[in-house]
Amino acid sequence: MNNTSPSIPGLMIVGTDTGVGKTYISSAIARQLTSEGIRTGAYKPACSGSLTAEQTGEQYWEDVTLLTEAIGGTFPAERICPQTFHAPLAPPVAAEKEGKLVYEALLRQGALWWQDQVDFLVVEGVGGILCPLSEHLLVVDFAAALNFPILIVARAGLGTINHSLLTIEVLQNRGFSIAGLILNDVDPELSDESRTSNAAQIQQWTTVPVLSFVPFDWQSNLLHHQTQDRIDWRQLAKEHS
Repeated sequence: MNNTSPSIPGLMIVGTDTGVGKTYISSAIARQLTSEGIRTGAYKPACSGSLTAEQTGEQYWEDVTLLTEAIGGTFPAERICPQTFHAPLAPPVAAEKEGKLVYEALLRQGALWWQDQVDFLVVEGVGGILCPLSEHLLVVDFAAALNFPILIVARAGLGTINHSLLTIEVLQNRGFSIAGLILNDVDPELSDESRTSNAAQIQQWTTVPVLSFVPFDWQSNLLHHQTQDRIDWRQLAKEHS
């Protein structure tokens, strides 16, 4: 895949798995930057798994809606995610069920479009880093072409040490610059003592910084360091570019 990197700074948010809260974290970052007066774009190259609105019966993609709202609703949804599919499957599989393909050229073009529109771009991946994005590309391949620093989102609970370290190892072996890792509490109802020790355990085994533990609070707009200071996302991206 040819280099797709826009001529603006940005971050690529990837997950250790599906359902770890990539969209929530990506939206929170975009919302914070927008609130600071920074022209911010949000891009997800493909999205599968539509929902049906109760009142209208129309189908929509929650990830796309959240990202659109995070940057103020000023850009059309098709710019935020130009390829959407209905089945909750990996994009190429979901596309095939509709008799379609994931267009790899559009993955590239969709990212490049933002360079003339904003000053910082938040890009969200699909599933984990080795999730298929198209017939010939994994998420990690698109990330390599994009060439943005990587921010990893991992679930906070049991199993995250292994998933986090595996993700870090794959990315490091492929030469990525990793800006950090965020532990996201996606299931507060689950009794799990590992939440209190996972950050320290991960940090013991890697030099990639654990930037934050994000509690389950869908009303929160901002992400903070463990010291409760705001993270400077632009500076973080600059340091790892």
